Amino acid sequence: MSARSAAEKEAEEETHRSHKVLIEHVERAAEVTRGWSDHAALEWTEEYLVRNGITVPAKLSMFLKEASGLWLAIPEPRRKGERMDTTPTPWVWEGVVMAGAMNLLVAPPKIGKSALMVGMIAAWWHGEAEYLGRPLHGTCPRVFVVGTDQPENDWFTLLKREGLIREDGTMGGPVEALWHAGAPLHLNEQGIGKLSQLAQDNPGAMFLVDSYHACVSPLGIDEATSAFDGPARRLQEALAPHQATLVAIHHANKSVSGGNATNASRGSNSLPAAASLTILMNWLKQPVDGQTQSDFRVVVKTQGRAKGSTLLVELEDNGWVCHGDGQGVLQAESLAAAQLELSGRQADAFDYIAERWELGGFQVSGVELASHLNLQGNKANRCLQQLLAKGLIEKVGQSEPAEQGGRPSGLFAPTNPLPPEGVIKGEKGKNPSRTYEIKGFSPSSSFTHAYGGGGLNTPPVEPAAATGEAVAAAEGLITPQPQKGMAVEKLGSDGRWQNGWVIQDASKPHKVEIVRLGNPLLKFIAQRWLLDIRPCSGSPWPAGDPGHELAQPEEHRGLTGLVESAESGSQEEDWI
Repeated sequence: MSARSAAEKEAEEETHRSHKVLIEHVERAAEVTRGWSDHAALEWTEEYLVRNGITVPAKLSMFLKEASGLWLAIPEPRRKGERMDTTPTPWVWEGVVMAGAMNLLVAPPKIGKSALMVGMIAAWWHGEAEYLGRPLHGTCPRVFVVGTDQPENDWFTLLKREGLIREDGTMGGPVEALWHAGAPLHLNEQGIGKLSQLAQDNPGAMFLVDSYHACVSPLGIDEATSAFDGPARRLQEALAPHQATLVAIHHANKSVSGGNATNASRGSNSLPAAASLTILMNWLKQPVDGQTQSDFRVVVKTQGRAKGSTLLVELEDNGWVCHGDGQGVLQAESLAAAQLELSGRQADAFDYIAERWELGGFQVSGVELASHLNLQGNKANRCLQQLLAKGLIEKVGQSEPAEQGGRPSGLFAPTNPLPPEGVIKGEKGKNPSRTYEIKGFSPSSSFTHAYGGGGLNTPPVEPAAATGEAVAAAEGLITPQPQKGMAVEKLGSDGRWQNGWVIQDASKPHKVEIVRLGNPLLKFIAQRWLLDIRPCSGSPWPAGDPGHELAQPEEHRGLTGLVESAESGSQEEDWI
């Protein structure tokens, strides 16, 4: 027992001696390599240790950095009374990509993450003032792509579409180097050292890492642990002194359906925490389980240490297009969906408030609602609070107290969000980045613009008697054009077509506005013709609606009258 204890003690002392010798040699190496790049210092130190018969430790980089701290003076802090740096947040792509910082792009697979960044880089390189409606700042620097997640031919396709491939098949534009799945670069000490040297030789360069997981997976770091951000933070430290911009692409978790990039990021939240700005790309409409994605519009949302933004974009065959500010579309879709889900007392309360507002802009008090629905005051107030929580109504004021006294009552009106801004400028065919404005019809639409119409208005519909279109449409030979008052069906979230809708605004077939029969405040905007909505194939009344039983053949009633009836709230009057 005593002999074994003595052996253990001797082994422990030998370990201490070896560690001391290692530290002494590392400190000497740190003094010699002071001012060198991390990669060069690490290579020299490894060779130096081997020459002296010392085993190179796995954490040599950490030891070397700690030793280097012995020879570096601690910088002076900003002291009270000294003027602070008030330089505005620098942007590469305003609201989306910050300059000189780490940007983390999180999205589900195959949504277009790489395509979006390559498109932005191409627009920047070609000197465009903006990309997808957001300003680009400065001149495009040299770009280094760590594309370990994709094969070389996939990168070739992306770069060629954006005009970054020369006629001889070589890379052009700002891309100086490309690592791909066949020739990968990983974020180990050697890989980070290589990128650090490139940043030192190319101040202000941009580095695109696609994807972060592919670049760190060989290191054996578990995504679920807090150590997952370690390579990203070391890479930031290596690039920061050279004002380099870093964009790291990471996959989202399977359950993402909106929210923010921090929650959507796969694995530990330590990686989003390391980024100055996080960017979330997600489908505007998620497909129902078991169904394929049919709506390819994508919402791009940012958040972080600067003001965020929201875009609604779509990837077409020849590049990205922008459908405008996505926040208005998201808000309108959310409110319309919430209205459809109402039932019972809440539905009755909202219908009454909507009807009073539509009648003449009248606001409804809690007392009035209680009287109309024959409810106790506390139940009416509870119902109003539930509608407020859903964002369907808003408090717009309060009534004066009655002559006999009592507390004033709140006044409520339906929430009426502003529609999103129009699509942004940029002509197809004149823009090297392939971003363009949708002038009137979606690129997938079979319709064409009227001659001389400027590409903004739907061609006028000729009288059916003169053209015979009514007969052809009835026989299914042609597809009717969208127009105000037309009864349509809407594609629901369950993949089924639902009737009971009419067109309120058809000036832009890729952004048609529809309203519910009998309730014009229940509306959906930015509906795409023949994709989200289509002509009504049967009765325009939704199943179970009282008007459905009273409906007469269509020839007794013009379709245009449906929307007039809906807006006046008198459905049965014209159908009896």
